[in-house]
Amino acid sequence: MDVRLLDINSPERNECFHRESANYLIETLRGRSVTLQTDDELDQYGRVLAYVWDQDRNVNLDLVRRGLAIATTPGTGGGFLLDEEEAFAAGTGLWAPDACGTGSIPEIRIVALDEDKETIVIRNETNSVVDLSKWSIRDESSRHRYRFPNQVRLDGGAEVIISSDDQGWDPGGSPVWNNDGDMALLLDPSGRVVDRWRY
Repeated sequence: MDVRLLDINSPERNECFHRESANYLIETLRGRSVTLQTDDELDQYGRVLAYVWDQDRNVNLDLVRRGLAIATTPGTGGGFLLDEEEAFAAGTGLWAPDACGTGSIPEIRIVALDEDKETIVIRNETNSVVDLSKWSIRDESSRHRYRFPNQVRLDGGAEVIISSDDQGWDPGGSPVWNNDGDMALLLDPSGRVVDRWRY
């Protein structure tokens, strides 16, 4: 039986922190009996949706607290979201400045996201030009990804507005941001999280 852990989204294969997340799950559950708390639904791939319990440990929540997964909305009424916020603030796991990358992270920030107009605003808060080639933006679900074109440079103090109608989204031609809550992640070429915007 294939199981999809409810209310979280772990890094995909070949993404930043996938190996750490998968290895932690394997090592902490190997040889153990777990309890599945299901909602009697299957996801689009036919996987059982469940909370995994290792005695009194909610494994789904544990992954979020360790920065090995993100919480999804609306989720459990905000419980997992608060734990994700704490992990983010502490720079834990995939939220760490050195996760999957080396060197300092330029201060490129998400300064606005309008889910109704389907636009996101990125600002270069440094005094230098930053090359955004191979950078990307993704939503909470990982279904929508925007890749900046090659040779895109953002001047110091400048902003760029990206719409879901712009070229570069995969898949394109559809809304990206959920009106009932979502998240945007700004990623550098190594997949390291440079900034995060949750609403």
